[in-house]
Amino acid sequence: ALPISRNRARCCIMVRHADSCSSRCVALRMRGCTFHEAHSGRSAVRSMRKFSSRLWRPVLTAAVVTSAIGFMSGWRATRWQGAEDEAMMPTTFVTLQGARSRGSIAHRPVQARRPSVSRRALEDVATSAFLSDASWMNDPVVSCVGWFALISGLTVMRVATSDDVHTPSEFLKVRGKSESGQPVICLGDSITRGNLSADWVSTLRSQLQEGSPVLNAGINMQCSKNIQQRIDEVIACGPSHVTVLVGTNDLKAELSPIEGFMYKVFGRLPEVPTLESYEQTLLDIREKLTAAGARVALVSPPVLGEDIRCAANKRAAEYAAVVRRVADSGGEHCSYLPLFEQTFAALPTAGGTPYCGMNFFRWCCLLCWDVHILQRDLADIQRERNLGVTIDLVHLGPEAAGNLANMVHDFVRNAEGRKLANVV
Repeated sequence: ALPISRNRARCCIMVRHADSCSSRCVALRMRGCTFHEAHSGRSAVRSMRKFSSRLWRPVLTAAVVTSAIGFMSGWRATRWQGAEDEAMMPTTFVTLQGARSRGSIAHRPVQARRPSVSRRALEDVATSAFLSDASWMNDPVVSCVGWFALISGLTVMRVATSDDVHTPSEFLKVRGKSESGQPVICLGDSITRGNLSADWVSTLRSQLQEGSPVLNAGINMQCSKNIQQRIDEVIACGPSHVTVLVGTNDLKAELSPIEGFMYKVFGRLPEVPTLESYEQTLLDIREKLTAAGARVALVSPPVLGEDIRCAANKRAAEYAAVVRRVADSGGEHCSYLPLFEQTFAALPTAGGTPYCGMNFFRWCCLLCWDVHILQRDLADIQRERNLGVTIDLVHLGPEAAGNLANMVHDFVRNAEGRKLANVV
């Protein structure tokens, strides 16, 4: 038995593993206080299967690091406290099993082995350097901040990787079992996905009602190349109308080297998107969709930030010009929807908030809490942030999303009217 003290006896770490339910329970008792953490192995595996292969790695890494810091803070404090107790204890009684087997005295007082002078000097330096500077690790405020960061990361990850029930993949699963007609497919990125902004696709679905089914083919953090790679799934649904709203992430990747690297790595792109590659990709998407017999509406990306004079919106105007040029060369089966022009006209003439990647990331993370946990109204969030078109400098607010839904609704109805006129 090792020498122990009364204080150290009260500090113990118990780890239990239950194979039947694949769960672990870690109980850390320190100075009479007990904290329990329970992690379900099976639930974690099921959740991980739903995560996007391009998004969950960085967020999960941040969550693991945060939880590891919280656990190690308590473990280190316990370890140093136990070391101090051992050094302060003058004597102890130990059982010598070897002496008992030889018939000698079973118990005898033994002077505790004191560390050498050099070792004590090193421990004193380490203790003063670590414990004095790391006293914050035992602060309950720090624990609350750590757990808030962990929960925030998991919330953002769940929202960003959640799936819509009205997707092309789900439609293909039940296609032979239902009598639904040709669907209307909205293809795009997070602006189309709608779980980080106002959901204009759901508004369109309610407007069409008993018409064709409306499918949401928007996926967060995707560039035009990513959409080009999954165009075959859209064509397999046999859509009558397809809207293509993509380019915001291409624009962000071009403006910021950090975001360009992020989209290239996590999007598995061969190169950082540019305006020239964006035009070629959009041409290929248009050709494949029109060749499949679908009527296509190319939507220009909205404003980036709310400052009409900032460099981001000047570049966004060039992206909108590319979309218009590609749509005009597509013939009668391709239309152009001027979302950029609509959102740009709604910006203030002075005093607008320019695009900033850090402000966007901060507001986007807070938006997950405000909308999906606190259930706050998007219009109230816009007013608090002094924004009028977007809710985080990128994603659409309620009014802009409603205008987009109206444009797409008119596109579908007018195309159906022209089709009936040609039949007659």
